[in-house]
Amino acid sequence: MCSGSCGNDYLCKRSPDLNTATNMNKLKGIIYDCILWLIIHGKRKKPFVKKMLIIRVDEIGDYMLWHKFLEEIVSAERFKGYEVHFCGNQSWKSLFDSFDAKWVSHTYWFNKIRFKKEMRYRHSFLKQIYLQHYDVVINPTYSRDKRNDDCILMAAKAPISFGMVANQENVRSYETGYDRNLYAHEFNFPEKPIFEFYRNRLFTEFVTQSISQITNTRINTELLPVLSVELPEKYFVVFPGSRSSKRIWPAENFVMAANYLFDTHGWTVVVAGTKTDEVYTGAFCDQYSHPLINLTGKTSLTEMLSVLSKAQCLLSVDTGSVHLATATG
Repeated sequence: MCSGSCGNDYLCKRSPDLNTATNMNKLKGIIYDCILWLIIHGKRKKPFVKKMLIIRVDEIGDYMLWHKFLEEIVSAERFKGYEVHFCGNQSWKSLFDSFDAKWVSHTYWFNKIRFKKEMRYRHSFLKQIYLQHYDVVINPTYSRDKRNDDCILMAAKAPISFGMVANQENVRSYETGYDRNLYAHEFNFPEKPIFEFYRNRLFTEFVTQSISQITNTRINTELLPVLSVELPEKYFVVFPGSRSSKRIWPAENFVMAANYLFDTHGWTVVVAGTKTDEVYTGAFCDQYSHPLINLTGKTSLTEMLSVLSKAQCLLSVDTGSVHLATATG
């Protein structure tokens, strides 16, 4: 409860709900910390081989801007002889299996929602990380999170760790400074703004101690699956959904842009998204009067790459779909 000393009567009147939410978040943080403490004080055996863990549990777009650097990291001379394990976000597992699985010997697939809500799942996930007794852990994420990727790193309890000086925008005020001395080797690139791909490249060079040969995010489209659905020769993709409600664009705006492309070029619309995007794709389909193909919830991520690879254009507010499209050219 606000003491009234802030000098803002309106804020004081509104603060109980805000304080309740903050206190609940603090309580969750304490519970998470207790689970981690119990795990890292348990016994474990030293393995016969040197092991390295790479953690990347953020979203699809983040993965697409980084994944080509994985080969350079695991192939670095300084990590020669290490058994490489990988911890990733299960939402893009199919992409990893298609392009990057060959670089690692073991994987863990992270369910962010369960990790947040189910304490038994959280305990089990972190314990299996701890018991592996890793020698090296690498976390290439800039916008790190104490409760997700950094928590996994802490559970690994490795003597050697690599990370970035983190983006502080998403750090809760009461958790500021939690990562002080958390990483043995910390990469700092203070220049802002910088496109995340180039930040990833600089971090890779910091870790591998060599010049990166990766210059773009392009993938080998020959590895993509053949689509079961027949698409017209000339089409463009409309992807109106997003995980972030702040990014959502009104359906009528998408329709206006789509009408222009149809009237100007005669291209057919292919509407795309996951099942959770149906409210947005449905609104677009209801308002669009020209021919369209609705693939909402009907494609895997790799199939979506196939769709994008042959499209003339993409209309989207979602960075994940934009990075997928860019990767296919």
